[in-house]
Amino acid sequence: MSVQSVRRKKIAIACQGGGTHVAFTWGALTSILRAKQRWDADGGTSFDLVSLSGTSAGALCALATWYGLAPNGSDPDCGTVDKAVERLDHLWTVFAATNPAETLHNLAGQVLLRWKAAGVALPESSPYAAAGRLGLLGLGSVGARPEYLGFQGLLASLCPDFDSVDWKLLAQNNVRVIAGAIEVLSGNFETFDSDKTLEELGLKPPPERDQYGATRWRMRRALSLDGVAASGTLPELLPAQPIENLEFPTADEGTTVRRTGYYWDGLYSQNPPVRDLLDTETCDDKPDEIWVVRINPQEYSPTSLRVGLEEIRDRENDLAGNLSLNQELDHILTVNRWIDKYGNDAPPLTDRKTVVVRTIKMSRDSAWTLDHASKLDRSPRHLAALRAEGTELTERWLADWRAAGDGFPRYPADARYT
Repeated sequence: MSVQSVRRKKIAIACQGGGTHVAFTWGALTSILRAKQRWDADGGTSFDLVSLSGTSAGALCALATWYGLAPNGSDPDCGTVDKAVERLDHLWTVFAATNPAETLHNLAGQVLLRWKAAGVALPESSPYAAAGRLGLLGLGSVGARPEYLGFQGLLASLCPDFDSVDWKLLAQNNVRVIAGAIEVLSGNFETFDSDKTLEELGLKPPPERDQYGATRWRMRRALSLDGVAASGTLPELLPAQPIENLEFPTADEGTTVRRTGYYWDGLYSQNPPVRDLLDTETCDDKPDEIWVVRINPQEYSPTSLRVGLEEIRDRENDLAGNLSLNQELDHILTVNRWIDKYGNDAPPLTDRKTVVVRTIKMSRDSAWTLDHASKLDRSPRHLAALRAEGTELTERWLADWRAAGDGFPRYPADARYT
């Protein structure tokens, strides 16, 4: 292996969802981008960022980073690390509760969630009920911004020139982004993938397998802002995200139907997509390492033996969010063991490579003390504290990774606290 290939590992970053706790990822990605910028300039050990994936708020972070790194015909600042960092800052700044109407709404929501956690019986409301829509209209009338009220306003502000992404130029030096969601009616695990866009534009060869047959329960769609919105559509808070005129397989093999797709949060499918990061045109295109920015702690220690119902639900959410992630990571480790034992010179391992998985995670105190209510807290102070922790921990993590090389801790040991 050449010195250059050792010094320029291909890195994929998988951003787990987890509500506003993902502000930690804001800091982590900023540190990664700035470190790459510095290391590229000093001529020492650096890396190539080849792909990002995410679910829910993790998908928003992945999209913001990708949008800044992707060349754009309407914005000459795009295609740079500086723009990617600026877009991450913009995302979390406009998402936060900043004006009086938003601050009051956020505070009221936190109070109600704390009451509920304390056992106070509160009325439940469907996101399809008229009261919810009227409430949003009322918030807008007293000053809440479109970016605060929903994904449509937020994503339009985050990616104002999405339609001007220079896909031809992107195809020459591709950075890929993947957002995960679940289609409610079919139960399909679906991804919205920039590589799929390149394929549909004729800028990248399509995969040999037919997704409507061989992988009928896993669908890839072209990247869209609606797809990223779908990835963050929590069913208890928002109506299912509709996307019109999509093709779906049917019970009759080889037959498809077109209809509107209805999507919920990717928590129910992949949190975040990992397997898809390895679906590449050639073996050499696969990442050498996958860095998982983990929000839901693998381990847990209750503060009391008298665990409340809301704390149980919070831990259920953690476990659900980790289920598919752990399964996909375990598959990677299994393939790594096969390659170690048998090599990859003969089928069926000829298109496989050893992929190292590493974990970037919160401090134990943060991971074990942040509760369900805080996942919905959009106060600037809360978001800034999580960002600061993500920045600080990831800067140390990166310095140690650069110094230790292959001896740096890896998954599964590095996902644990004890």
